[in-house]
Amino acid sequence: MKKIKILLFIFAITLISCDNNDDTTVQALTDGFTYNNTFYETVNAYIDIDTDDNNNDGQPDSYTFFFTDGRMFDNDGNVNGSSGDYLFSLNTTKLAFLNILVSDNPSLANSAPQPGNTYIISSIEDSVIIHNGQIDTLNPSYLNNSIEFGLGNENVGTFHFPGAVAPTLTFNQLNIDTNNPQNSIIDADYSFMNANGEVITGHYNGTFGVILD
Repeated sequence: MKKIKILLFIFAITLISCDNNDDTTVQALTDGFTYNNTFYETVNAYIDIDTDDNNNDGQPDSYTFFFTDGRMFDNDGNVNGSSGDYLFSLNTTKLAFLNILVSDNPSLANSAPQPGNTYIISSIEDSVIIHNGQIDTLNPSYLNNSIEFGLGNENVGTFHFPGAVAPTLTFNQLNIDTNNPQNSIIDADYSFMNANGEVITGHYNGTFGVILD
């Protein structure tokens, strides 16, 4: 699978001693999701673009957005025999995993996501919102850039899966510059009804960096 993975995060007001893979030191209280009147902060975000083009329309097959309080690592190489597509830093407890399929959004067959548009999030392909989650260490443990990564525990935490109304993701601003990620911006809102009919709302506003790999 050909994929383009980019880490999005809000840059600190000062970038002294920070590079594109540092966690942010200044966090915006609006970056996160709200469930049952409780706000869950997610200061980092990633985009995973599936460029396989299985239907030969000249466009990617899907765009997956991740909003999280931790860090993500591309696990295409199955580190230490692990089976998940992604690894997460051990401090990760919150994640919004929002998968936008081109097949659900006909306009994406002609162009990439555009600012001012709202897109349907898949209700059958992976989309989930998690809080109070847990990341289990690998055996042996795995560190990258002095950060330890592990696999998400599917039995610990609160998991929200899509309900009767399809979730949506709206881009207020969006500029994906794959050549100069630091020049890219995203300002997005999402609405996610879970299987119990409860609505979770989320927001993220930040700039792009480079995903750990």
